[in-house]
Amino acid sequence: MGLSDRDYMRDQYRKRGAASSIPVWKDKKGRVERDDVPLGSASWVGKNTEFDEYDRIAMRYGRRRRTRTGRAGWTPALRGLIPILCLVPVAIGILADAKRRGWLPDFQPAITFPESGSVAVARTLPLGLVQSRLRVSAAEANAVVQLIDADTGAHALSVFVAANDDVDVPAPAGRWRMRIIEGQNWHGPKDFFGPNTQFETVAKLMDFPARGGNGINLHRRFDGNLPTRQMLTGPDPL
Repeated sequence: MGLSDRDYMRDQYRKRGAASSIPVWKDKKGRVERDDVPLGSASWVGKNTEFDEYDRIAMRYGRRRRTRTGRAGWTPALRGLIPILCLVPVAIGILADAKRRGWLPDFQPAITFPESGSVAVARTLPLGLVQSRLRVSAAEANAVVQLIDADTGAHALSVFVAANDDVDVPAPAGRWRMRIIEGQNWHGPKDFFGPNTQFETVAKLMDFPARGGNGINLHRRFDGNLPTRQMLTGPDPL
């Protein structure tokens, strides 16, 4: 069948109104021609070139723009936070040292620090448990070293150590949490060293064996082997 015959048959088919949908003309096996495709045009059967073209463009350039936007939005912020995060431990250490030296403003009158080596013992502490020893070597600040029940948080014992002094006192046997209070001007067992009260906790529990002992040296060194952490709240009154 020639092209003119084909076009004629197609026109006749349309005139009869026999098709309710888009007509399809077949004249060879595996060959399909649709009437909705303008004459003189061509397209690949089963391949949507419009989708491929725009989708490839969107995937290639759209994602790249989002990635670059994300980097541009977050990278400067992260770079700005790194120095701040590095300075936080330094600032905490400087503040702690300032408190130990009594550099923060303190307008409350000071009173005499308790005698070095004296202790405050909880009334609930069984005297039969006192079978160990606690040794403390103070630095340039007055210190109050406490033993706290690790389970209940109850106070068991506090020893007062004057600046640059060493003491060795009886202590209850067992495993205790140790807390350290330091400062210069003493304001009593409630306010301790006022605004210059430096308060921290030994990170690990301390073992006090019977007929033995344990202790702490408060002279800070870079190679110290007893990590401590700063307390956000003040110590409980004695």
